[in-house]
Amino acid sequence: MAFIAAIRRVPGGSFVKAPKSQNFTAVPVQTTLSNLYTYFDAWPKRAPSSSSMGPVAPTALHRVIRPRATYTSRSRQVHLGQGLAEVMEPMVQSTFTVPTSARRNLPPATASLPGASVDLVLVGDSLGNCRLGLPDTVGVTMDDMLRALHAVRRGVDALAPAAYNGGGGDGGGLGPKPAVVGDMPFGSYLVEADALKNAAAFRMAGAELVKLEGGRGVAPLVRALTNAGIPVMGHIGLLPQSAELQGGLRMQGTTARSAMELITDAKALADAGAVLLVVECVPSEVGAAVQAAVPDVPVIGIGAGGDVAGQVLVCDDFLGLHGKPPSFVKMYANLAKTSANAYEAYVEDVRSGAFPGDTHMRRMKAAELDLFREMLPPNVAQTLPSPVLPVPTTPASPTAPKMAAPSTAPTGGCRNGLPNAKVPFIEFVAGRFMPLPKSSVTQARAISRLSSGGRVEKGSSRGVSTEASEVLVLRSRSDVLAWRRSLAKSVALVPTMGNLHEGHLELVDEAKRHAEEVIVSIFVNPAQFAAHEDLDVYPRTLERDLQLLQGRGVRAVFAPGPDEMYPTGSPGGTVVVPTFVRGKSEDACRPHFFTGVATVCLKLFNLCQPDVVIFGQKDAMQCAVIARMLQDLLLDSRISMVIAPTSRESDGLARSSRNSYLTPAMRRRAPAIYKALSTATADASTGTAGCVRKEVTAKLEAEGMEVSYVSVADPCEMEEKEDDAAIANSVVSIACLLSEGDQQCRLIDNVVVPAV
Repeated sequence: MAFIAAIRRVPGGSFVKAPKSQNFTAVPVQTTLSNLYTYFDAWPKRAPSSSSMGPVAPTALHRVIRPRATYTSRSRQVHLGQGLAEVMEPMVQSTFTVPTSARRNLPPATASLPGASVDLVLVGDSLGNCRLGLPDTVGVTMDDMLRALHAVRRGVDALAPAAYNGGGGDGGGLGPKPAVVGDMPFGSYLVEADALKNAAAFRMAGAELVKLEGGRGVAPLVRALTNAGIPVMGHIGLLPQSAELQGGLRMQGTTARSAMELITDAKALADAGAVLLVVECVPSEVGAAVQAAVPDVPVIGIGAGGDVAGQVLVCDDFLGLHGKPPSFVKMYANLAKTSANAYEAYVEDVRSGAFPGDTHMRRMKAAELDLFREMLPPNVAQTLPSPVLPVPTTPASPTAPKMAAPSTAPTGGCRNGLPNAKVPFIEFVAGRFMPLPKSSVTQARAISRLSSGGRVEKGSSRGVSTEASEVLVLRSRSDVLAWRRSLAKSVALVPTMGNLHEGHLELVDEAKRHAEEVIVSIFVNPAQFAAHEDLDVYPRTLERDLQLLQGRGVRAVFAPGPDEMYPTGSPGGTVVVPTFVRGKSEDACRPHFFTGVATVCLKLFNLCQPDVVIFGQKDAMQCAVIARMLQDLLLDSRISMVIAPTSRESDGLARSSRNSYLTPAMRRRAPAIYKALSTATADASTGTAGCVRKEVTAKLEAEGMEVSYVSVADPCEMEEKEDDAAIANSVVSIACLLSEGDQQCRLIDNVVVPAV
């Protein structure tokens, strides 16, 4: 019977040559190579409506795909298949840059990866579990695959034909246009007639090859498709479409007998005319043996080792879009985390009012806006926002204090700054506080701030969201470890002893600038208190603290009991002793204190596993101890330390939980501490350590305070400076006792004097 073809219109307005009746095969079984080409080329609109073709001699139809380069089995040198990406991600052979105007015209499925230097694009049935939400590939239909093929074909063809060259690269083109391979879905090639019909549909959708799963059992189908002029890529090893018959998604060819079965399958497919062969999830030795067994057919491996002609990976796997990929996949990105972070940031910005901001809005001209208001009903017109006016620059106050203090980073460098423009921002480098250039101010971390208010307003320049959400309270070590394992985010830890105030909340604000998730620990550490100190009466206000943290957007609080942190009793059998501060200033007054601080902080770091920890500058020696511990215990490569500004009341008093012990009269005297420090260190070029100690002590004793020490120390070792040493590049700290009747309160504070 004669084969009759017709010119038919297909979606998109083009015309193709196709069998006139479904009773015919997709293409003539016997025809010339030149006539076969006419079934895969676009036809002009006015072409003859039908044609007929009688039987002709068969030909080697599988050679319609022009090889990119020769394949030599001995040297394993191959250009075809150097990289093959599955699921709607076309790539080209040579590295190039797509012009922005051209990139905008690419469909979403293909716009992201032009220029990735690959030769083929496999539109795989992994479309099912990667894009369609199916549990596996079995549910993917021909319609699903054809829609994906059309999208990929448009992406490959989006650039002008002149952009492609012959692959030499000298002309700056894209190299040969990449070949598109269509993966025949489950059930589409159970019998020869379906295989021919569906493979022809793939070819008309833009696939230059079709892929079939199976070994010797599908060899007759491969031969039939090849005889029909449809190039075939075989697929052996793990077969996802029939994985249940193979014992699940597991490695194949692990025994000598099963490996030989794969060799037999490969030879059968090659003899049937397969032009390429995918081998999936086999030992590397088996992959190499398959390639050697079929030296004239390039083998593309997926989990089959490196001794094959090329490689293929599901793009979602190596882009990190769906959690942990198979073990044979190398992840080149973590787009799941990137996307999740973007969504979360977007939601937070919308809820806080930060988005859309002025840069993402377009406003009416003033004249048109006035006219628009006049045309609107009054109740609607009054809802329009007022015109945005330029904000005048407020001159800096000349009375702002000259002070700052160090901030510690894992590399040992510290960036610091002051809120007043007339006071130089400083940087802590190699043990010296140095002025920062003006351009670096925006990147500096402020170290001491005179603050008159505590609340962070919505949309403030500090950029901290105040969106409240329920706080998860973690009570045990297992709770906090499970919480941390559940997060694929960066985490900042703010260690506290509770009884929170605005200074603690500012640490939370700072933490949110440095990590995606913040956890606050609330633990009154018994190892920090001596027998005569206030452990039993230290304020414990957990419910109030949780409310404050919820208002600041904290979603996790670790609030363990003493038994969780010290299972064998405080301080435990193993402690961290910071010997470098022994006998110096604060340590001389509280010799137990810094061992307790370092030990509990190390435990908190081990449990919470933070990426960054946030401390306040008010406790200067504590900051030095934690920074040194991170360095000495080799934790600074994975934990960054940020030292936030000393938070102050409007009169300069450093905020502290122990301020609640102050009587009204003591509270009126307390600001003298900061005033004395600021005045004594005002002239860094001429002041000496001895003069500062005497001046500060005299002023505070005149206020009725008992001064424990005035320390002028270097910022690294906290070593006291000699009396005649300059105060430049120093931390000046103090501890004093305020008393009224039986009521006492011990306060500490410090300022930093930069280098001159």
